[in-house]
Amino acid sequence: MMRKILRLIFLLSVVSAPVGFSTASAAQDYYINPSSVDLVHILAPPPAPDSAAGKADLQAVLDAQRTRTPAEIASAQADAQLTIFRFADVIGPGFKSEKLPFTTKFFERISSDEMQVVGAAKAYFNRPRPFVADPKVKPVVRQPANASYPSGHATFAYVDAIILADMLPQKAAAIFDRAGSYAHNRVVAGVHYPSDVEAGRISGSVIDNVLLHDAHFMADYDKARTELRHSLGLQ
Repeated sequence: MMRKILRLIFLLSVVSAPVGFSTASAAQDYYINPSSVDLVHILAPPPAPDSAAGKADLQAVLDAQRTRTPAEIASAQADAQLTIFRFADVIGPGFKSEKLPFTTKFFERISSDEMQVVGAAKAYFNRPRPFVADPKVKPVVRQPANASYPSGHATFAYVDAIILADMLPQKAAAIFDRAGSYAHNRVVAGVHYPSDVEAGRISGSVIDNVLLHDAHFMADYDKARTELRHSLGLQ
């Protein structure tokens, strides 16, 4: 009976698969199963609040809050948006959603994978956000209700940066620098510790290592890469 149910789910998924995407990926509604990336057993636990590292982590957030400028606040608020097109300032004017329909959907699918993987790790480590740990922390963006470690925004930034840099090696340095500023803005915003951001960088690398070894992912990667490079006028 269970096999019949699973087969029905598979067939329904195939029928509803987005045009242009690999059927096997759409059938699962992700490129990788979240259980394939076990961040719980890869990441070091966050520092304890009363440890020297934990106190330094909090102090870094307070220092960023004390020195942040209006321009830095505006940048952190803009980077609160989870979209690949925050990289447009270093990739170029051709990097727009309306010019990249396949690429847009491709990275949205990647983001869905990433959020599932990171969500499991956040639930396990259950680290309180800086503004929860210390009322002196005053966020300048919406206060997330979930846990702090690892940073989902930092993971998102590095997952996308690794893939974009592979598609556009001539822009790799600028892309990684942009990922770094995007991730650091979560500390500036008052919603993450530096160690959350570093864990996000590691998480992004681990997730991409799995994605880049998946045949279904790579089939769509090739299509997105071709579309992106054509939009930017690159061969």
